[in-house]
This record gives sequence, C-alpha cells and structure tokens, in this order.
Amino acid sequence: MKTKLLAVIWGAVLSSSLLVPDTLLAGASANVAMTNDYRFRGISQNDKSFALQGGFDYQDTSGFYAGVWSSSVDFQIQTVDDASTELDIYAGWGGEFKDSGLSWDIGFLHYNYPAADSSLRYNFTEVNSTVSYQWLTVFYAHTNDYFAGSGTADYINISAGFELQDDWSVGVSLGHQAVENNSAWGAPDWNDYKIYVAKSYEGFDFELAFIDTDLKNSECFGGSDWCAGTVTLAISKSFE
Repeated sequence: MKTKLLAVIWGAVLSSSLLVPDTLLAGASANVAMTNDYRFRGISQNDKSFALQGGFDYQDTSGFYAGVWSSSVDFQIQTVDDASTELDIYAGWGGEFKDSGLSWDIGFLHYNYPAADSSLRYNFTEVNSTVSYQWLTVFYAHTNDYFAGSGTADYINISAGFELQDDWSVGVSLGHQAVENNSAWGAPDWNDYKIYVAKSYEGFDFELAFIDTDLKNSECFGGSDWCAGTVTLAISKSFE
C-alpha cells in the first residue's frame, strides 16, 4: 500500500507539467526523502525502521501555500488493519511584518492514514501558527481530536537554526505535547528534543540528528522503545 501510494504521488508530480499552467508551476516544488527512522515529535512512527517520504508544494507571491506529503509508517497494530502510509494535506498563509525580519504563518494540517481501520480513529486535523525572527522559530499547533481519539491536544516547539559556511547548518529544538486523554493516546504528556547538523551537497540535503523524549520505556505505549533517544540520518532532494 505505501509503495503504491507514493508511486501515485510521484506520478502526479512528474506529470504536473502536462496538467498545470506555467503560471502555477512557477510556484510549485517537490521533494523526496528517505530516513532510517521517521520521528514525529520525538516518537518513532515506523517501528524504528526505514521510511520513504515525499511531497508536493505550491506557494504564490501573496503568501498562500498548499501541499501534500506522505511517509511510510508502521504502528504494529495486529488486531485490525493498521496504517502503512501517512498522507498529510495542508494549506496556509504567511508573510512578514513589513521590513522587521519577523515572519508569521497561519495554517492547517490534516493527517490521514488511508489503510487504517476506522475504529482506530487515527485521522486528525491541527490548526497551527509559526512566528520566526532570524534564527529563532516558535511553532504552535492545536486540535480538538488528536490521534487515536485522544481528545484535545496542544503542541508548542521552540527551535533555533544557524546557517554556516559551505552549506553547513546546525540547530536545536525543544517541544512539549499535551494530550487530554492520555490513556487513549498511550503515554503521558511529554517533551521532545532534537539536535542536528545538516549539509547540502550536489543537490542533495543530508541531516544527522539526535532525537529524544523525556518518556521512559514503561510510559511509552505500554513498554515500547519508540520514545527512546536515537540517531537519525535523512537524505532528501528538492525539485523546483
């Protein structure tokens, strides 16, 4: 399922020049990536294994943007049909406060898991906002119905990223996720951390990161190591 879905997405991307006017293609881009472990807010989404990812974005000069992004996932549910693919659909509006260097963004993101049984209640939608100034970014997201029907949830993340010479960059982030119904979610509220170094080379982007949460294995979905610290390596390429 995940292979077929990603193939459909990339087929649409590669054929877009035949379907979309040049005026729209001017704001279009695509991306593809692979990683040894897809982590979402510090927690593994694919049983700590390899993930293939890709997306398509559109942005115009007014600040409007929209896109779709997909990744392989594996939550190890054995009783009903589990998710094999995450498909995200998003849109929003962003800009800058005059010439202050302070930028903003308001949008929504719908997380969809096409192959998962509806009883799992995986699908959810967040509204989000971002404020950035130079190397500092603050991100906030809210939903009334979080993953697995776990109720209202709020996430805030503060990150700092620095561009270095020769296409190197480094960064760090700290996030906090609060969930209304922790028993339905499977873990208490948690903090996540990320430290990374990245390099662009010959049209490819490489990121080496250490990612962790403050959850013990005993608190993580009944004894999982999905919340434990790990080193990830991601390789990606963008197409304008």
